[in-house]
Amino acid sequence: MAGTPQGGIISPLLANIHLTALDERYRRWTPAPHEPSTRAQSRRRTDRLNGRPSFFLVRYADDFIILVVGNREETEQEKADLTEFLHRELKMELSQEKTLITAPEEGFAFLGYRMIREPSLRNGALVAKQLTPKEKLQLLRDRIKTLTDRSTTEQSLGDLLFTLNPLIAGWRNYYRYATGASKVFTTLDYWCWERVRLWLKRKHPKSSTHEIRQRYAKRLSATRLTWGEGETLLRQFCQGGSRRYMVRGFTISNGWNDELDGVRRYAETPHPLSGYTWLGELL
Repeated sequence: MAGTPQGGIISPLLANIHLTALDERYRRWTPAPHEPSTRAQSRRRTDRLNGRPSFFLVRYADDFIILVVGNREETEQEKADLTEFLHRELKMELSQEKTLITAPEEGFAFLGYRMIREPSLRNGALVAKQLTPKEKLQLLRDRIKTLTDRSTTEQSLGDLLFTLNPLIAGWRNYYRYATGASKVFTTLDYWCWERVRLWLKRKHPKSSTHEIRQRYAKRLSATRLTWGEGETLLRQFCQGGSRRYMVRGFTISNGWNDELDGVRRYAETPHPLSGYTWLGELL
């Protein structure tokens, strides 16, 4: 939104307040606050049975996607209607370059994830998956390569780990919800081990690999090692494992009374939505 600094605390707050009208536009198919999700699901089912399109809004501040059950013509018409609605009611413009109409099998990017519908590895049924984008993986590798470049060997291993650990923890916490996250994390842990090993070899060119391991390798468990100096250890991407998103509706977990509030985790189930999916962004 114009006039608010991007990344500031006030920016998403103002976006949420201003775009409440967008939520209300799709209220027929999206649960209202404190409304059981089954009611909106029933309304969507009724529209499908009567041959009418249905639209499901997913929004985070001013980034949103609309899941459409219908044909491409109906999706194109809704895109045009939404463009006119935003201009008339909210004095905002829909970015035509970034607003894409995409079949779910083709996938699209949303909030740093790649969203796609693919067959389940478990039973072959079509399910919605959120994947770690390859370009995000490459950016992470490039960042770690820069931090473990030959030019950085003047610092101690502890100082290097002090820089690497927040990057590893932040990236792990964000992408632990991705499908196949544990496999990605295992690959990254092995790769990161090798990067630090090469860095130590450049720092101590006269020491053998055995001597370097004797000095810096620390045991995390009976089967897992990591690099460390003193009390500082290289964090692992696999530490903490992967997670599933909470089926929370409008119930926000505080981490203590999830069972009382009925908060649970999503399981891999067939995705109920078909047709076209499109991502919207506002200018």
